[in-house]
Amino acid sequence: MTTPITRSGIDVAAVRDHFPSLARELNGGPIVFMDGAAGSQVPRQTIDAMATYLRDHNANRGGPFATSRETDSMVSDVRQATADFLGAHLAEEVIFGPNMTTLTFGLSRAIARDLRPGDEIVVTELDHDANVAPWVAIAEERDAVVRRIAVNPDDGTLALDRLESIIGERTRVVAVGLASNAVGTLNEIGRVVETAHAYGALVFVDAVHAAPHLPIDVVAMGADFLACSPYKFFAPHLGVLYGRRELLERLPAYRTRPAGEALPGKWEPGSLPHELLAGLLGTFEYLEQLGRAYGDAERTADRRSALRAAMTAIRSYERDLTGPMLEALAGVPGITIHGIADPRRADERVPTVAISLRGHSPEAVARHLAGDGINAWNGTMYAPDLMRALGLEDAGGVVRIGLLHYNTTHEVARLVASLSTLAEGSTAGITLSDP
Repeated sequence: MTTPITRSGIDVAAVRDHFPSLARELNGGPIVFMDGAAGSQVPRQTIDAMATYLRDHNANRGGPFATSRETDSMVSDVRQATADFLGAHLAEEVIFGPNMTTLTFGLSRAIARDLRPGDEIVVTELDHDANVAPWVAIAEERDAVVRRIAVNPDDGTLALDRLESIIGERTRVVAVGLASNAVGTLNEIGRVVETAHAYGALVFVDAVHAAPHLPIDVVAMGADFLACSPYKFFAPHLGVLYGRRELLERLPAYRTRPAGEALPGKWEPGSLPHELLAGLLGTFEYLEQLGRAYGDAERTADRRSALRAAMTAIRSYERDLTGPMLEALAGVPGITIHGIADPRRADERVPTVAISLRGHSPEAVARHLAGDGINAWNGTMYAPDLMRALGLEDAGGVVRIGLLHYNTTHEVARLVASLSTLAEGSTAGITLSDP
């Protein structure tokens, strides 16, 4: 039976009870899920919603019969819920697709039709390649110029002091991430948007890695387009694209003829994965409950307010987890933290930490952690430009620790102890306790 979530700050034990997979064990002990940066676990509400849809409502849309009408209603509801989650004005500004990468390639192809030789597209060295490769591809096709915002290798932040020398009169698109999927940096999106819009350029924001960790408001942000991946924020494998209505209406989408020009169908050329969308709606129900329990949203608050309250509470809990984790990791002999390592700068990052351990390859470290029941990723994290800038490409990348709001300080202590054992160091002086 699921433990009710109650007010008084995030009770991580109650939160964890909503995620059945967290009960899995290895060799008689609980597994530590620190692989959230590549995909989160899902709450019971999500699982139940998918099963209920497939059992009771499964049908395609547009029919006169009950299951089809119920599917129409569910898709409409989840579209509005996603708009509420992102702070969008209109539900039809939300487009669903198989994943962020596919949606980005599709949008970039549509934007490419307006590009002329010599036009410029700006990307960054910090981003996941899904927000680089699509723009580089259309630049090559249209004889446009790709310019890059460099990364500061000492702390994994963007060199925004050089922004004015990169964005200019010929800039047509600026593609930038809200948070780094590899080192956890939060970017100053407002500064990028302001500069780009001053020159009439469009801004595409990759919010895949930010969406699980903080509230998003596309209107306040000023983004023209924003993409995210629900499977990163406790939902099934899906992609979401937000676009300002006037842009989605103007741009020529690649579609089948029956799809027509109306939004959002113009940008969704095939059948949607209804059971996954039902699961996403279940995720939003979980987050609404979280927001009313731990945030400043009362039981009578609307969904948008409750979702924002949930993400604000998650941000606060994770920030309190990040500082002690950075401090504890720094105490492990031979550890290098790539990116913002100062615990006092926890506000400038999300709880995704990239590390190297002297004398051990990233793969060896990840395998060691897996043997101790700790799930973590190793590799370049699909951020080849960043790894090159950090001098880590030939070293096999990094080990990435990806925490979410269901992780605990006890789990962080297990991580630190395991790394210390591998480093043949000591855990002396490293203490963490759950709040």
